Amino acid sequence: MPDVWRVYRVKQCRHTHPPKDKFVVIVCIDSNYMGFLVNSEINQFTVRNPHLLQCQIPLSKKDNHFLFHDSYLDCARIYSFRDEELNIGLDILDTKIQERIKGIVTDAKTLEKRYINLILLQ
Repeated sequence: MPDVWRVYRVKQCRHTHPPKDKFVVIVCIDSNYMGFLVNSEINQFTVRNPHLLQCQIPLSKKDNHFLFHDSYLDCARIYSFRDEELNIGLDILDTKIQERIKGIVTDAKTLEKRYINLILLQ
């Protein structure tokens, strides 16, 4: 059973186009596991939209040994994952990052209130 706050490597993630391997952080459980994607950079659309940009959390390779390079956790969009997609479990996120996620999602304009509430309960 996947853990909340654990990073998973999802092979051929169906939420990217085209599908590719992605790191995902599971942040709550609804009818499925719900998570945020880790990206290697912030795209220009996000940079031009302050309400999206404020939802990006820098993750350093130094502090997150699963990373290949410094990256960003995108807390603006939440995605559903099935149990079988989450079979490569890696590190649990540091509690400081967990608290930062909770602070960010509280004001996130792009997340449904029910997901915000589920994340805050973790």
